[in-house]
Amino acid sequence: MLKKNLNEFSKVFEKFDKTWGIVTAGDRNVGLNPMTVSWGGIGVLWNKPVCFLFVRKSRYTHKFLEESKSVTLSFVSDEYKDAKVFFGRESGRNCEKFEKTNLHAALDVDMNCYYVSEATEVLKLERLYSIDLEYNDMPEEIKEQQYATNDKHTMYVCEIKQYLVKEN
Repeated sequence: MLKKNLNEFSKVFEKFDKTWGIVTAGDRNVGLNPMTVSWGGIGVLWNKPVCFLFVRKSRYTHKFLEESKSVTLSFVSDEYKDAKVFFGRESGRNCEKFEKTNLHAALDVDMNCYYVSEATEVLKLERLYSIDLEYNDMPEEIKEQQYATNDKHTMYVCEIKQYLVKEN
């Protein structure tokens, strides 16, 4: 993978909403768990380039996001669509997701994080801040559509430390 300037990262809305990313949270000390995400964004906060990720409290990945500051967001081609669906549907509590798919975890020793080795693009992140979304302040329509089971999200603000692009 090649290190690239973050300004070359493009089509943010498409990447989250249509392509989906795979968040891999954890490190060598706490272990790891990947999960497909389609809610998130990129911006600037506290004069730092950041990525915003939203993970439900019930998800196994939530535990790893709380226990480690190491996070990656990997984007893989639609060749791996079945794996992306599996990573979003199945829980790492019940299986080792990488062993059940044709995707593999790669360890970045320098940042003590894991990313998907088949990714075309990777954002290496460090968790800066998290906050549980406040249910009472949400519009009723959103509560009904997204939170009927009361399974709330935590928003994670992560500094983008490095942007990698797969070599051709």
